[in-house]
This record gives sequence, structure tokens and C-alpha cells, in this order.
Amino acid sequence: MLDFIKSKLISVANLITQTKNIAIEDISVDQYWSHHTVNSIPFESAKQSLEYLEWRFQQYPQFKELMELYGDHKNQVILDYGCGPGNDLVGFLTGTSASKVIGVDISSKALNLAQDRLKLHEIDPQRFQLIQTSDSSPKISLADHSVDYIYCEGVLHHTSYPQEILKEFFRILKPNTTAMIMVYNRDSLWFHLYTAYIKRILENTFLNMDIETAFSKNTDGENCPVARCYKSSDFIALCEASGFQTDYVGGYLSLHELNCLEKYKETAIADSRLEEEHRNFLLNLKLNDLGYPVYDGKYAGIGGVYKLFKA
Repeated sequence: MLDFIKSKLISVANLITQTKNIAIEDISVDQYWSHHTVNSIPFESAKQSLEYLEWRFQQYPQFKELMELYGDHKNQVILDYGCGPGNDLVGFLTGTSASKVIGVDISSKALNLAQDRLKLHEIDPQRFQLIQTSDSSPKISLADHSVDYIYCEGVLHHTSYPQEILKEFFRILKPNTTAMIMVYNRDSLWFHLYTAYIKRILENTFLNMDIETAFSKNTDGENCPVARCYKSSDFIALCEASGFQTDYVGGYLSLHELNCLEKYKETAIADSRLEEEHRNFLLNLKLNDLGYPVYDGKYAGIGGVYKLFKA
């Protein structure tokens, strides 16, 4: 299993390298993510597929807890928006009693991988539906009030029209239902330590650009067309403008962030080259009972999680 996971990580690294030489103005969001499909090596068995889900949770502490995966969802219709190659499609279909799970993605390659993966698990085809969309159109081809729950992890910050997609989420959700969304978190170690200090100061990269642009080039490849990060107040405002009541749950962490924190926090604070905004963030971090860093009472990781309510 470890060799298989290693091969998948090498595949991701190769994809990032391949895209570095493509001019950003020459590649659309659709093209980028079709080329940059993560976890593109097919699994060999259902057991391997499920083991990968558990490995992913280990790489991102509090991911499973903050995103409330996977729950019960008895007889519900779930939309996984930006489903990729099917990680959480598999999770919802094997780990819950949902009646149907709909996967939407812009990449035909990702949807084909998801289709093959679901076959490994021998999922009843009546329980899932896969739909290809495009970044150029935020419209979701589902009826009004037809979905009980929406899950969208790591997607909206890469889209051209996040506000319009949120309005579509509101349209298709039934009353008195919820959505769980993750977007990149500005109040994170990835932003204030890894990007602002390790990349810009220690490695002398991304120097001739503002910090938000530097962050965007320091997540999913330097030529990723769109990669935003949000302060919680800004993303809540987007959600509320779309009709939702919204709670910010916190930012789940990556092992990479935790390693950076352990190795570089004190050095970064003491370095006069670090801007005050980033130093103040590091000074105000606290460790909770689990030993994880929190900022302003919330986990300080890159995975900013929001719970949306439709009354």
C-alpha cells in the first residue's frame, strides 16, 4: 500500500512539473484541471480505495471532523460538487445510507476515474450520477429544491464565478438543509508561515508580487489559473449574499503545515524581514488540548470549512 501511495504522490508531482511550462494566459480552468487531475492512477481494488481515504485523513488532521464526514444521510440526495476522481463519492456511497450521490466535475478524466472506482466498490448505478460541467458556466443542471445536502471540498477557490455557484447551491437545495464547503483559509499556517516566510524570505521566491498572488502560486502549481484564499468574514459575506446562514468552523490542517510550525515558527518570529501581519499571526497562535494550533479560537490550517444553512 505504501508503494502505491508513493506512486500516486509522484504522479501528482509530475503533473505539476508538466504544467509549469504552460503560459497561464493560454490555459483555461477546465484545461488546467483536466491536465492536473489529482490521484490519476487507478486503484487496483476496493480495499486499496478505502485505505487511501484513511491515509488522506491522516495527512490532514481535523479534515474528517470539521467536514463532518461522512454522517448518516439516510435516504438523502447528496451533491459532491467538484468530485474529482471520486474520493468522497466513495466515502458517501460506502459509508452512508444516502439514496443517491451526484458527482459534478469539469474534468472528463476525473469523472472516468470516478466511474471506474465506483465499479470497484460494486456500487448500484442507481445510487450515483456523474455530471460534467464547465468553469465558464456556473449553472448546475439539477432542478430547484432537488438536493438534501451539498459537499464541496477544495473547489470554489479555483472557480471563476464562486458567487454564482453559491446561488446555484441555494437554488437546488431543499429548505431546512445544509452544505459543507472548504475553501483556502487566509488565517492559516500555509499563508502566514509557509508562503510569507519559508517561500518568500528563505527561498527567495514570489518576491515581485503581493502576498495573495504568491499564495495562489504556492498551492496547486504556479500556473494554476485561479487559486484564492479567504478571510472567514469575506467568505461568509459571499455565502450570506447568496441566501445562506453561515458558520465558519475552522481550518483543517496539513502535516506539512504542522512540520513547518515546529521547525520555523520561532525563527520566523525573530526574523526582522517578516512583515508584521505574519509575525502577529504567529505570535497569536495557541495550541489546543490536542496539540494543534488555533487562531482566534479556530484551527489555523489551510482548509477553511464553512457550514451553510438554508432555512
